[in-house]
Amino acid sequence: MPMNFHAEMYDYYIMAAVAIGLIECFFGYRILRFLLGILGFIAGAVVFGSLGYELSKGSELISIAAGIAGGLAGAFIMYTLYIVGVFAIGAALGYMTATYVFGILNATPLMILLVVAAVVGGLLAALLQKPMIILATAFGGAYAAVTGVAYLLLKSFDPLNPAFLDSLTENQLYRMAIIWFGLGVFGLVIQLMTLPRKEEPVPSEEEEEEAGEEESEDDKVDEDSEEEVDENDDV
Repeated sequence: MPMNFHAEMYDYYIMAAVAIGLIECFFGYRILRFLLGILGFIAGAVVFGSLGYELSKGSELISIAAGIAGGLAGAFIMYTLYIVGVFAIGAALGYMTATYVFGILNATPLMILLVVAAVVGGLLAALLQKPMIILATAFGGAYAAVTGVAYLLLKSFDPLNPAFLDSLTENQLYRMAIIWFGLGVFGLVIQLMTLPRKEEPVPSEEEEEEAGEEESEDDKVDEDSEEEVDENDDV
């Protein structure tokens, strides 16, 4: 049983991850702060819920209470510390990409390389922000959705284990990789198509007053010019 969780409770976490993954895949950039709060809640709930379950020797009530408390703390941190959340999303993309590369190469994941991939992804997201956020949320959400659905269907691996791809057959691995890539590209296109357009800035009251004064000065200049022309015609 993954992480010694109660099986049904773990399934609920995975179902929530699938739903959030799909939302992240298609709308990640537009709802980033809300998304960061949700992801922070899930991460905090999983970590503290598992600790509560272990320390209480299987008490579901304590596990749920600890999960809620940890979830609220995680949501607060991710929502308020925006750059930390952006780094985390980029790091997740780097980590997930590295695990698939190891799986396709049929090699055992090296933790040091997974950490390096995560740090590089996080730094790129923090530096480039908008393009990396769109890329990371599209493919990160697709990864969560595909991996979660695969777990719910197969129940033969732990999706939180970096080496879980080793437990899949070659056909299963390639199918998951193809679906992940296809869903990620689709989510990327949808996000790019639905990006909010830049609106022209609304002028402030001071700017409107200045514009009005300039127009009135121009009108006066035009009137003076017309009067000079009329006087010359009379002469």
